[in-house]
Amino acid sequence: MAHDEDKQQEEPSEDDESGELAPEQQEALRESVDQVRRSLAPKIAFELPSVQLVPESVLKNFTALSAFAEAQQAIISNAIQPFLDSQAAWQNQFAVINSDIFKTHELLQSNLNSIASQLTKNIDFGFGESMATFASQFAVQQEAWLKAIGPSLANIEWTFYPPNLQDIEDLALEQVEEVVMVDGISLYGLPRMSTAEALIRANSASKRRDILGRRWKTISADCREVATACATAAIAPYVPFAVAALDALDTGHTEAAQALAGSLIDAIIRAYFKTDRTKYTPNRSGTRTNDAYDEFTVRQFIAFAPMWQTYQLFFVENGDVVPITFSRNATAHTVNRRQYSRRNAVQALMFACSLLCFLDEEAAAQKAS
Repeated sequence: MAHDEDKQQEEPSEDDESGELAPEQQEALRESVDQVRRSLAPKIAFELPSVQLVPESVLKNFTALSAFAEAQQAIISNAIQPFLDSQAAWQNQFAVINSDIFKTHELLQSNLNSIASQLTKNIDFGFGESMATFASQFAVQQEAWLKAIGPSLANIEWTFYPPNLQDIEDLALEQVEEVVMVDGISLYGLPRMSTAEALIRANSASKRRDILGRRWKTISADCREVATACATAAIAPYVPFAVAALDALDTGHTEAAQALAGSLIDAIIRAYFKTDRTKYTPNRSGTRTNDAYDEFTVRQFIAFAPMWQTYQLFFVENGDVVPITFSRNATAHTVNRRQYSRRNAVQALMFACSLLCFLDEEAAAQKAS
């Protein structure tokens, strides 16, 4: 950069006309650069944290950011195309400006500085010293902008998670998905961070169930805190039943706690999704996939994904084996020690109170808007 600054301070030689552009060329270039700069307007940085993403397709490596960047890339490409056509060498020089820089959610300040450095050092417009100076000035401005949006891009993943997950280091969405979708254990709004992290770091379903068994008292306390904090009119009718189920758990009435929690879950799901609820649960033929969850935002996915395991098929009349993990259908249609257990009561209450937490937040946000 110091070398470029020295060049900017030098007066152009009167004998060097190869570095000058005709007036119409200068104007065309300025218009193109203006288009590039407008496409990278700083207002984007403030909009990024509020972007809503959907899981599955988006849970994998934040491809929505790539799509966003590719849209900006198209604007840039259109702006500079006349110059690219006349100067083939630009193709290689502009290789640093592409959507790949946004394809990772680990776009930290060091990465941004590296990108800005490439912009400054590598662009060679091929028009001589005057154009190189102009390009350098443009790159310096973009470097300042990249530094400004750095914190927003670096923290964008953080804003997707509910508060109890936000401080877990190096948390991957795939890890969250395994807990909430595969094992059916809720993580939205509860349990506390230390327990949530233990569930996420555990490398098997049996170890996660062990955690539910060992930490049931603190998980119950977390569920109670979340449920009693719900304040919207839409959620208020459900809160006393959640508290009653928690009271039953805390006083040793495990079966009563699980039965009431199972009914509460079903009531909430039916009221919220109505007839659409069948899109998110297995069908009688066993052919339905969980693709419908792709419609959700990240937070919706974390809140609702336990529904898939909660509503796995179970038919007494078919002689189905009673599941050992929490099942709303088995809880409602059979009484069996395999199904009724403290671990399953805890899992059921986690889902019920997690749903209340999410829906209370949603109702409050709708009221505020």
